[in-house]
Amino acid sequence: MMTLLRPRMHPLLAFSLATALVTLVSFTPAFAADVKVSITNFKFDPEVVTAAVGDKVIFTNADDTIHSVVGDDGSFHSDGLDTNDTYTYTVTKAGTIAYHCGLHPFMKGQIVVK
Repeated sequence: MMTLLRPRMHPLLAFSLATALVTLVSFTPAFAADVKVSITNFKFDPEVVTAAVGDKVIFTNADDTIHSVVGDDGSFHSDGLDTNDTYTYTVTKAGTIAYHCGLHPFMKGQIVVK
């Protein structure tokens, strides 16, 4: 009768494989979210939104007047948005990003990035 020999795994390799498996199983990937801001009645609604790095902030102009969206820190600047036009900004850093309408500077908002 022939006996098959099973190769024995080195204990350090077995530990490394087990650790890798636990890491893969417990890892939950973060998915980017869409954060929506409406431009209505010469206001950003909501005026302050919360987002995470990688999220997309989607601005939609619901007014009959052209507006734009400009980051106070220069991180983004949309073209003029006509009625129902959208502009999407992907958040790249943590902190608070103040923004305004480039055509109506009294219109202000903030993105709080966690």
